[in-house]
Amino acid sequence: MKIRSLSLLLLALFFCTEFAIAQRPSEATSTYPTTSAPFESMGRRSTTVSGSVQDMQSKPVKDARVDLTDGNGLVVSSAYTNSSGSFEFSNITPGMYTVVASSGMAQSSERIEANSWAAMVALHLPIDNKPQDGVQGQSVSVAQMRVPKKAREEFSKAREALEKEKTDDGTRHLAKALSIYPNYADALTLRAVLSLNHKDPEAAIADLDQAIKNDPNLAMAYLVMGSALNMQGKFDEAIASLQRGETLAPDSWQAHFEMGKAYVGKEDYSNALGHLQRAQSLAPSEYPVIYLLQAQAHIGMKQYPDALAALQSYLQKEPQGPNSAEAHKMLEKTQAMVESK
Repeated sequence: MKIRSLSLLLLALFFCTEFAIAQRPSEATSTYPTTSAPFESMGRRSTTVSGSVQDMQSKPVKDARVDLTDGNGLVVSSAYTNSSGSFEFSNITPGMYTVVASSGMAQSSERIEANSWAAMVALHLPIDNKPQDGVQGQSVSVAQMRVPKKAREEFSKAREALEKEKTDDGTRHLAKALSIYPNYADALTLRAVLSLNHKDPEAAIADLDQAIKNDPNLAMAYLVMGSALNMQGKFDEAIASLQRGETLAPDSWQAHFEMGKAYVGKEDYSNALGHLQRAQSLAPSEYPVIYLLQAQAHIGMKQYPDALAALQSYLQKEPQGPNSAEAHKMLEKTQAMVESK
């Protein structure tokens, strides 16, 4: 089984899953579509994020914890500052991140863009003040701060293995992380993603319920829950979960992608198109399957020329993709609809 990246993967780090969308038997669609999770695959490019942590008098803060979180509030990597207050994250996939530094009850965060050039950031901790919340959903939660170091290390190894498509190794390290700390919300969420890969939404939902209970501010848990509920055809419940995730991670294109799927399932095509357009604008790289969902929504609204354009865009971007054969069938049926008018 091929695993794609969790940030964009679940960020897809983590996984590939099939998303089934409810179909209207009278329309020009059939089964729909096989795709990697909207938590799409990370590219193989990498960069470095480094910086320093100082107090309000510009003195270095030693042993401050620094977390790098993605647009979904998921911790990508963690480190501790050295005696000069410096830290560094290497092998980071380019994209938008938040760097969160904490020491005791003090916290500071800054949003950065990591591109092909090394990114640098300087954070100042209000050592004598209460922590600053930063962007909602981007700061490190109390639940995340409680995770033992060894559990974090195993979780990091699991992510790395899954990024390299070493599923067995990734699963083994994930199991170790959860054996060390069963309440590890990020690890439970990742295990839920793997359950979705095996088309087991019930197991995924069980893990996600526990993850949300342990960390109510983990945006990714709500997004994956929405995906699992979509797989079960529980579209209203999916939308509710996705809306909660979107409030915690406003820049999450995955939230809008999954909401688009849910609204297609509800045959609310106007709302579906709005969310899919938003997903397209937020995605850090093109995710061709969005065009397929847009095509389905246009077909539902009998906007066949727009559906043709969306299908042609998909096939141009992914001519040999896992959904190409289905897209060609949809294209032929939609062309017939246009010609019959």
